[in-house]
Amino acid sequence: MQPTKLFFNKCFFVIFSIILLTSCGLVKTAYNNAPALTIWWLDDYFGFNQAQTNLLKPALQKLHNWHRKEQLPTYLKQLQNIQNALANERISADGVCEQLTIAKQSLHVLQMEAVPIIIEIAPSLNEQQLLKFKQKLIKRAQKWQAEWYQDSKQAQVQVRQTKAIEFAEKVFGNLNNDQITLLNQNITMEFINPAISFKEIERRNNDAVNILKSLKNDALGQQEKITLLRAGFDRLQKSPDENYQTYANLLTQHSCNVIADLHATTSPAQKLHAKKWLDDYIEQLTALQTALN
Repeated sequence: MQPTKLFFNKCFFVIFSIILLTSCGLVKTAYNNAPALTIWWLDDYFGFNQAQTNLLKPALQKLHNWHRKEQLPTYLKQLQNIQNALANERISADGVCEQLTIAKQSLHVLQMEAVPIIIEIAPSLNEQQLLKFKQKLIKRAQKWQAEWYQDSKQAQVQVRQTKAIEFAEKVFGNLNNDQITLLNQNITMEFINPAISFKEIERRNNDAVNILKSLKNDALGQQEKITLLRAGFDRLQKSPDENYQTYANLLTQHSCNVIADLHATTSPAQKLHAKKWLDDYIEQLTALQTALN
């Protein structure tokens, strides 16, 4: 993933992981229907039977209630902090990386809260459903490969440059020639190695399938299953593949540097554009939090 979008995608996972949609105008509707949308999304991966759906509905509703109460305020606070930071004349690369770390930590908390649901549903998955899950993961990996793993290094650079500019302009509005040059110069072959990323995607996919298969083992106790699943989520945070983790850390730090450098060049009008872009999300998350109270 290109440097600029790497940060924004992860930092705003608090929005996108909830709605899985591109229109911020649908945040409220999508969030309020998150349990049903989650079942619909998971069903595409597994093909649940009625008993499994009935099992998931109350469990996901409970998770959603917890999320609304415990994590929604955290997401809102982070978006407000990001908005305040973007209004400043300059932001530091360390500050950018700090926000990314906070977002990753929030995601990890959500994953840990979902552990009991996965443990409950996994034993009921049959071989056909596990095969469907594996095939969906393969298709998803192939889709990533088609989008990010072009035949030549130059093509890989060009795709990332184009998408970085497109996303930066969503946040800041139109970029000037100097800003476009800045992004293009910082997205170079030196920082792009999709082979490493694709290998990690395949590792994660295999890990997910193997974990679900292991959770079907009646010989495992409840605590053993919890430990198994939590370890899997930990490996998402920090890969056991040292080559990938070194690459990911390097890319993350570079991303933070690029974002800080780009922000330093933004005009008052571009900063205002970023504020308004975030206002749409903040207003709707505030409304969701107010509805809880």
